[in-house]
Amino acid sequence: MRTPTPLPRNARGAGPSAFAIGQRWIAGFMSAVACWAITSRAAPSFANVKEPKSAQASVLSVLSSIEHSLVSSKYSHYAKINAKMGIYEWDCSIMAAWVLAKAAPQARRSLGRNQPLARDFYRGIVAQSTRQQKHGWLKVAAPMAIEAGDVFAWIKPPMFKERKNTGHVGFVVAKPWRHPQYPNVWLMRIADATRELHEKDTRSQGGNGGFGQGTIAFEFDDDNKAIAYGWYGEAQDLETYVPTSIVFGRVVR
Repeated sequence: MRTPTPLPRNARGAGPSAFAIGQRWIAGFMSAVACWAITSRAAPSFANVKEPKSAQASVLSVLSSIEHSLVSSKYSHYAKINAKMGIYEWDCSIMAAWVLAKAAPQARRSLGRNQPLARDFYRGIVAQSTRQQKHGWLKVAAPMAIEAGDVFAWIKPPMFKERKNTGHVGFVVAKPWRHPQYPNVWLMRIADATRELHEKDTRSQGGNGGFGQGTIAFEFDDDNKAIAYGWYGEAQDLETYVPTSIVFGRVVR
């Protein structure tokens, strides 16, 4: 809408010229208001035309629906999911596969097997291109390119070889930011399923774990390759980060 030109200072006094200018100003203003009113009344017809939602946005939408419907959650290698009742009992890979089945079904199907493990997510992403999507995936090349809705996955670190899991997987839910102390470290707000809480975690201390959000730190080398993670976020000393192979992927469809 065009802003009406204010009435000139010398036209604010009495007299025919001031009156005429004032009338023209009012007429212009009323015309602009009428135009705005017509446009406003027409808006609802466009409100029904929905923009196509990206797979990333769909991932965030599914995660949001989990968060808002959540009544109880538990970390478990055996899935028990009832979204209507707000029950989500699962581990990280069950959660990630369930979200992708709803938000990016082609990306989910490309992982194969009935229940992909964390290492399957890792292998599926690491095989992708950073330029051309394949099977519903793109690999993200650098930390500054990571966006909300992207997937992270790592394989089991050598130092944890006695553990039964194959690694970890989850979703980035906000734009990463640089660590204030370590220049090669990026902090990320993530959603996952775990027993061990992260920094600023939404899960209860001493609870059953399961679905929630927290902050993790990722260390990158000079080639922008993720080489280690700090499970406890910004406060964790860099010397205690866990080295392993880490990838970030973007679902496309």
